[in-house]
Parts: sequence; C-alpha cells; structure tokens
Amino acid sequence: MKSRFLTSCLLSLWLVSSVTAPPLAEAGAINLAAPSAVLLDGRTQQILYAKNPHARRALASTTKLVTVMVALDRLSLDQVVQIPSGLEFIPPSKIGLRAGEHFYVRDLVRAALIRSANDAAESLAILVGGSRAGFAQLMNVKAKAVGANDSHFVNPSGLPASDHYSTAYDLAKIIMAATRYPFVVNTLKVRSTIIESREGRRVPINNCNKMLWRTSGVIGKTGWTRTARHCFAGRVQSGDRAIFVGLMGDERRAFLWSDLRSVEAFSTGKAPRPLTLAPQLSSRKDTLKIQQALQRAGYFKGNPTGFYGKRTKTSVRNFQKAHGLPALGTVGPQTWDKLKAYL
Repeated sequence: MKSRFLTSCLLSLWLVSSVTAPPLAEAGAINLAAPSAVLLDGRTQQILYAKNPHARRALASTTKLVTVMVALDRLSLDQVVQIPSGLEFIPPSKIGLRAGEHFYVRDLVRAALIRSANDAAESLAILVGGSRAGFAQLMNVKAKAVGANDSHFVNPSGLPASDHYSTAYDLAKIIMAATRYPFVVNTLKVRSTIIESREGRRVPINNCNKMLWRTSGVIGKTGWTRTARHCFAGRVQSGDRAIFVGLMGDERRAFLWSDLRSVEAFSTGKAPRPLTLAPQLSSRKDTLKIQQALQRAGYFKGNPTGFYGKRTKTSVRNFQKAHGLPALGTVGPQTWDKLKAYL
C-alpha cells in the first residue's frame, strides 16, 4: 500500500513537471557556427552545450559587462561623473564624450552597454580605478569572484590587447553574474534611448543587440573587433527557464544572429524553422539561390533549375557535412547563413 502511494506521488510529480517545464532539446540537436560556444543552465549551471569552451580568445566589447559590474560595485547610479580629457582619441565605438562634461553614472552605464561606447567605459574606469591599469586590476579580481578563472583584462573597453582574453565558458559565467544587477538587466532590454549631460547635451543611443527587435527573451552584450570577430554574452529566457550563453569568434554577424536563433529554439525544445523543408514549401526563387550558392561552393553540378529535387538535397547534405552541420538535406538558418557567403 505504501509502495503504491509512493508510486502515485512520483507519477503526479512527473506529470506536473512535464506540463510546466518542457525538457530542453538534447545537446546534439543544436550545432552552433561560433568556434567557441557554451550554454549554461541558469538553475543548475550545468553545461548544456560546449564547443571549445576553454579556448582563450579576444572578447571585444563583451568586456564591458565586467567594467560595468566593477563600477556599480563602487558607484551610485545617481553619482555625477566629470568626463576626463583625452577620450577624443579613443577608437570607436564611442559617443563623442567631451572633456569637462558631466553625466550620471547610470547614463554612462547605458552608453557602455547599449551603444558599446568605449569613451563611456573609459570614463567609469578612470573615476573608479584612477587609471586604466588600476581599473584592470579590479576587473581581474571581479572576474575571479564570479568564476571566470581563465580570463584576463587590461582595459575596460575590450579594444585589442595581447594579454586581454576570456573563454566562452567564462563569458557565460560573467553574464550570469551581470544579470544579478537589476539595472544591468533593465538596460540590456532597451532598444534605443537618449542620454543627456548635466549641461543639456542629448545623445541618442541604439542597442547593438539586434535580437531585441525579434524577441524580448534574448538579452546580452555584443562585441566585435577584427581580432575577436563577433562575440556575445547573454541570457536566453523561455518562460521561467534561463540559458546563459557565451559565443566567441563568429566570422560574420549573420552567423551570430543565426546562432542565437538556434539557442532560442533550443531553449524551448523546438528546432529552428528551416528555410526550405520540401519542394512544395519553398519558392523557386529560394531554391535557385540555394543551387547557385551550392554551385559556387563546388557542391552542385549542372545548371540551377529552381526545383528542389534529389540532386539538390544530396548537394545540401554534402555541403552540411563539410561545414560541420547536421546533414539533414534541408536548408535551415545556419546552413543558409553559410551558403550566403557564396552568393
């Protein structure tokens, strides 16, 4: 009787959990283009997907997540910052801060996270650390404190430097820590806004995270330099489930957005919607583009016809195998992003 009661309780718990929290797709169901990538479960911190997770790479402006955390640990959001001299010479991205202007800390944080403004990050760093080197020491202490043990910082902006690096795993840990700051979370959700100096100069800023125009469930910090390529540290939210994402080294911006769409689908247990599922579901124009790209890539022989038949499906499979993608014979977002390079 006792055993039957226990079995009944366990069955009830299983039914409730299966309704309220659909299981994540298996790790094998996702394949990201980024050379280094990590997905961490927000509840358990379990690794859900990993690809070269501990490879040290340049991290570009995802650096600014650490910069902002260090600043917010020491400054009030309503504190006023006087912009130091010399920032006009810092390379872009920047918002053209002028020496002697005054801004609230909250607005410099917004500029750093939304617009990825290097001059805003430098202003916060000089105020807190006294110098770039002094602030970098604080950044490295903070990185260790949040579990990013294989990272090293020498500047607050993420501009290229030989000893400035992180890993995909560390980026996931950094964004996990950053989302414990309510102001950071709210800022990362903003598509565009205007900040204003105490002298009245208004500066419009737009978010570099274009996923915000697709969904409110993907927030984070982008980064790009020629050395780092495209990077992202963010949170993908589906219901009450969060996945923390570290992506490093995507060759094209389109690959980065495709990777994030795949993670978004993965978080809901759904596969990304293919561009072409079958001949009757694709336009002749789409199929012609696919065949032309395959032909230029060396995987399609003969003239493009616009008909998605056996020859095209085989060509797509061969292309996918060669590029480390699931060989399904259908063209989804990841395959299409790689094919577009040949158009």
